[in-house]
Amino acid sequence: MNNTAINDKEFYRQLRTLALPIALQTFMTAAISAGDSAMLGFINQDSIAAVSLATRISFVLHLFTGSFAGGAGVICAQYWGKKDLKTIQQVFCLVVRYMVGISAVFGLASFFCPEFLMQLFTADAEMVRIGASYLRIAAPSFVFAGLSQCYLVLMQSMGKAKKSATISSSIVVLDLVLNAVFIFGLLGMPRMGADGAALTTVLSKGLELAIVVADSFRKDSLRPSFRHMLRINVAIEKEFWKYSFHIMLDNMIWGLGITMYSVIIGHLGSDATAANSVAGIVKDLTTCICRGIGTGGGIMVGNLLGAGQLQQAKRWGGKLARMSIVCGVVSGGIILLIGPPIFSLMQLTATARGYLNGMLGILAVYMFGKSICVTVVTGIFNAGGDTKFDAYSVGVTMWGMIIPLAALSAFVWQLPVLVVYFILSMDEVIKLPWVYHHYKKYIWVKDITRDDL
Repeated sequence: MNNTAINDKEFYRQLRTLALPIALQTFMTAAISAGDSAMLGFINQDSIAAVSLATRISFVLHLFTGSFAGGAGVICAQYWGKKDLKTIQQVFCLVVRYMVGISAVFGLASFFCPEFLMQLFTADAEMVRIGASYLRIAAPSFVFAGLSQCYLVLMQSMGKAKKSATISSSIVVLDLVLNAVFIFGLLGMPRMGADGAALTTVLSKGLELAIVVADSFRKDSLRPSFRHMLRINVAIEKEFWKYSFHIMLDNMIWGLGITMYSVIIGHLGSDATAANSVAGIVKDLTTCICRGIGTGGGIMVGNLLGAGQLQQAKRWGGKLARMSIVCGVVSGGIILLIGPPIFSLMQLTATARGYLNGMLGILAVYMFGKSICVTVVTGIFNAGGDTKFDAYSVGVTMWGMIIPLAALSAFVWQLPVLVVYFILSMDEVIKLPWVYHHYKKYIWVKDITRDDL
């Protein structure tokens, strides 16, 4: 067997080891939202829409925690390739400090002023009431989720994606069971509706945190060092923010843009909001494959770059990019095949159902661009420390083009809901030429590790 065949075999072996568990983990995480909405769909349409808007708060929090996790992932993947465990542990401690701080802020705001937060997204009094109650109950889960994310990202960067996925998937199964119990009042429990979904989130995330903390005390795991938690290493801090800042900037630009998408759709009526909520779940579920390939492939490329195998990393990056195209086509096909029959069972008005069917067709096109951008930009580019590109591209496409055009279409020209939704779904597609041009520069083929940390 020649070297190329051996390398290809190793590529697919590692991709199965990393990408498939991460894809499963992403899918199972998205399944929580899908399960919440499916069950709440049997309660009433306002519950679906209100909880969807309430979870925008946790979405905004995830922009921060995802930035910290993303920056840590970039560094830890390369230093794992270099087998520098000391630096990885110090980065881990640094991220835990930031995660606790930002999660506590969001948790306190959700507990003490949930009505104000809900009024940022909707003027509907009933949706504000349902959403505020949900946020107040769910508030502790923000801290639990932020901390457990630190441990899960560390596991993935150290090649333990299967363990990370097993823990997350088990928690999702528990979450879905408890959802049914508390939402519908099974097994003698009171019927809590949307409040039951919030309580379930607190219980499941608390258990997930307990499991990952317990696992960190195994011999082959890393855990926070109190010495490193209390002492700031300036060199590590600078290295961390060198990559995390642009990921955070990207997440803020993108996240605020997505929030504006919800605001625009939310002001087009409850039917449009409900349909968009369900379409968002479909989007989250179908992007799990490309996110698995992007995250897992990024770790693979990062490990090679940290080990100094630059040409091998370049070659594997090319294979991942080509794979993302196929993934986008397959994901779009899945949406068209299984989306309409499954969601025809939900309790939606005829108008909302018509919107949803149109949105699913638009999502099939969106998935082609999403798959490529997730794999190439957030996976391959970030693996080599090239974290600046996406912040600039998202700023231009979302805020310079999509949001102004969608706002004009919705509020000035008063175009149909599906036309507005189509505009809002084209951000990933229109930047593909720019992504390809930047990829061919190979700026991302770079070893960012240092010996003086």
